[in-house]
Amino acid sequence: MSEDKILCYCKGVTLGKVIDAIENGATTLVEVLDATGAGSSCGRCIERIESIFEQE
Repeated sequence: MSEDKILCYCKGVTLGKVIDAIENGATTLVEVLDATGAGSSCGRCIERIESIFEQE
């Protein structure tokens, strides 16, 4: 999957931003969401981001 793939359409958060958050120390889903802003609007992206986070 391309790092340009948008995971959170409400906030425009890409896969690359999620990976950056993890590489910069986010160790939980909540920390990834806090670091990226994803999941703070409608929440539909949380499952997608959770699956990416678990793969890392």
